[in-house]
Amino acid sequence: MPCDGWVYVDAKGAVVAPVCAPYLVDAQGHTWAVHKETGKPTFEGTDPSHLLRVDDLASLVYFETNDCTGTPYMSFAVMPRMPFLVKGKYRVRGDADGWAKRTFRSKWRDDGSCDDFAGRPPTEETEAFAMGPEVTVTPPAAFQGPLHMERRR
Repeated sequence: MPCDGWVYVDAKGAVVAPVCAPYLVDAQGHTWAVHKETGKPTFEGTDPSHLLRVDDLASLVYFETNDCTGTPYMSFAVMPRMPFLVKGKYRVRGDADGWAKRTFRSKWRDDGSCDDFAGRPPTEETEAFAMGPEVTVTPPAAFQGPLHMERRR
């Protein structure tokens, strides 16, 4: 048995996922993390040392133009195939959407309006990936949080 039988279990006793691979994969192949406190499907970054506590990543979207037009770039390292919310709509980082350093001249604010960096120099080169189009996804059903670990065989 994977993980030597160690699994995350919700407050009602339902097995969520193995401890060593704590993700759900839906029918479309999207990968979901499960928030350990709430039991709700969520996203996470590829850099475990960077903790992010926001639901919508709009304020982390940058543009090379002065007016928030053109290709949007995500500056948070979301795992490929993991849906994440931007302005209330899901996006998914593709398998080949790699990081590249770019210079940005505008970004979205939390409310989705444009911060055009007027009177300020462009950002120094920042790593980001080009965001794909909005996608329609249905998150998996939530579990009853908080989750805990148990060994089941």
